[in-house]
Amino acid sequence: MSVIAATDLQRPTPAARDARLRALWEMTPAQRIAAMRRGELTLEQCSAWAARHPEQVPLLNGEFEYLAAFTPEVRD
Repeated sequence: MSVIAATDLQRPTPAARDARLRALWEMTPAQRIAAMRRGELTLEQCSAWAARHPEQVPLLNGEFEYLAAFTPEVRD
């Protein structure tokens, strides 16, 4: 049985989120696309990228590629 620490229940701070996303913003748009397609970006990173620069995120069937990749139409 694992014990949950009180720190695990705390809300992440904006500073912690900024630190997790820092590497993402250091990439060029082409590098972000390549990393996304290799499966190296988290959902948090993809969502932050789409929120900040929606024009950079590739679309697939009118949806952000990182989301559309999991739809039945695309998976088949």
